[in-house]
Amino acid sequence: MRTFVIGCNHRTAPLEVREKLAFDDSRCAAALGAFQRAYPDAETVILSTCNRTEVYLVRPLQAPPRLHEAIEFLARQQKLDSRDFASSLYYYEDSEAIRHLFRVVSSLDSMVIGESQILGQAKHAFALARGQGVVKSAMDALFQHAFNVAKQVHSQTEISAGHVSVGSVALDFAHQIFTRFDDKVVMMIGAGEMGELTLKHLIDHHPRRVLVTNRTAARAEDVARRLGVQARPFERLLDLLVEADIVLTSTGSPEPIVTAELCAALPQRRKYRSLLMIDLAVPRDIEEAVGRLDNVFVYDIDDLQRITEKHWAQRRSNVLEGEQIIQDRVAEFLLERARRDVGPVVTDLRRHFEQIARGELKWVTPKLKAVSQRDRELIEQMLNRVINKVLHRPVKALNEKGQEGRSRVYAETIRRLFGLEPDE
Repeated sequence: MRTFVIGCNHRTAPLEVREKLAFDDSRCAAALGAFQRAYPDAETVILSTCNRTEVYLVRPLQAPPRLHEAIEFLARQQKLDSRDFASSLYYYEDSEAIRHLFRVVSSLDSMVIGESQILGQAKHAFALARGQGVVKSAMDALFQHAFNVAKQVHSQTEISAGHVSVGSVALDFAHQIFTRFDDKVVMMIGAGEMGELTLKHLIDHHPRRVLVTNRTAARAEDVARRLGVQARPFERLLDLLVEADIVLTSTGSPEPIVTAELCAALPQRRKYRSLLMIDLAVPRDIEEAVGRLDNVFVYDIDDLQRITEKHWAQRRSNVLEGEQIIQDRVAEFLLERARRDVGPVVTDLRRHFEQIARGELKWVTPKLKAVSQRDRELIEQMLNRVINKVLHRPVKALNEKGQEGRSRVYAETIRRLFGLEPDE
């Protein structure tokens, strides 16, 4: 089996590309179904967040999809030309793909190092794929190991100490613009996990008033009740924008919900008071043209990166500790998988050679004159020595390739070359 991942993230692709490649749950489920129909022998998980879209794949040695097929599959699902985003993609295979997954779920590859939301997002993506029937034993083992690695990294380092999330970084960003929050009305548009987490950070800053609105009113009311803030009707969005001083958005809408048309009269209605808007969503919630209105300042998730660079520097020692844990756990995973892959094929290969040797011994024995028991034992010992010497190099190669995550490739190759029956 081959393991690989293709994807893009906040470092390799601008927001304009990431939002085109983003999947919500319904589109992801449709893509997984299409994948299963196109590549029934392969396994996949699609991970899509505000900072990345990644397709994880496990497939038999000679089975599709190849790299170019996976890229074209992604393009078809998003109704794009692959040339529009291929240059933004990264590609890892075997041990490097496994290491990348472990780093991602452990938040070492996140824009905000140490944030815990990515683990929940990865678990959700895995559950969605398993529910669609595109996760089998190989992918299941890989992701379960990854989740255990993430738990170890977060428990054995201080990488997640304090407030660590995109939402907390957004508030740090707002603090660079406003010296005080106690006279500000802050509003969150969106009541999903990111929105609720950001609201919790907001409350710690003691703003004058905190509002939450959402297209599904019941969801906004539920969050507001739990956090002790005010829910407002989404239908009054323009009035709410007039009222607020700081607006954060984090919805799952595929199209902008704060448009230039909606906000055309906003500066005048606000009497040209400054309005800070931070868009945490991918695809974006706020139309780019809104930021060109008088005294309306719009920032998106890519604008937060200069703050996260400082954040990374502060957590550098924790990152290094996490990287060492991941390095050790990748080696452990590959060793476990190599044992599963190499052991059976070595057993079957030895059995194959022994059957040939017994057949040849049976053929030659009647042709020899006066073969003593001692002579027969020496011939059998010689045949065993030949088998051991013949097996030495392939077994060594299998073990070495196991450390690179490619033991299954070589095991399958040996089975094909020698016509060995696959494991039941």
